[in-house]
Amino acid sequence: MSYFTATSDLLVGVYETKIEKQDLRKLLERLNEVYELLRPSICQFFNANRVISALYVAAAVSAAITAWESKMNVAKRLEVEFLVRLSAQDQISRAIELVGISYETERVGVCIVSKNAEDIEAAKSRLEALLGCKLVSFIDNQNTYILDELSKIYEVPDQALRSIQADSKFKALELFLIEKVAISLLSR
Repeated sequence: MSYFTATSDLLVGVYETKIEKQDLRKLLERLNEVYELLRPSICQFFNANRVISALYVAAAVSAAITAWESKMNVAKRLEVEFLVRLSAQDQISRAIELVGISYETERVGVCIVSKNAEDIEAAKSRLEALLGCKLVSFIDNQNTYILDELSKIYEVPDQALRSIQADSKFKALELFLIEKVAISLLSR
């Protein structure tokens, strides 16, 4: 697994899993407890079908940390601030609606942030034991149907995508969304 750098002293691991409905229900009921069990790492779950790539997740983590450190945060918890930045929104309820997990989530994305790779791996192992399933590296959403859905969800005009110099629709959308996350820091 390769890790992304969130800040000069933090790494990000991005994973996903398919989880049975009954296990998802248990997870949702115990989220705060799960967060505490994974300390010193910070962990957040998201709807993997609503996120374009692992690189985009890392950009959202960086934006959340920047917002937090500069006192421009929207949320009272860093885990929730991450969802706000991941959704490129400024309302917590809208962020949770867009990228949060629910009882209908098919692919659960997991972002683990820590100071070193060993802590990320330890948190990943604890989480796998807790969930009773394996976490695999996040698979970028390059499927045309999902790209079209993401364009609608994030309100990306086709003209904007065509104006970005990229070798694919996936790369153009990824760049556009990363820019949207960065700009979200300026809108508060």
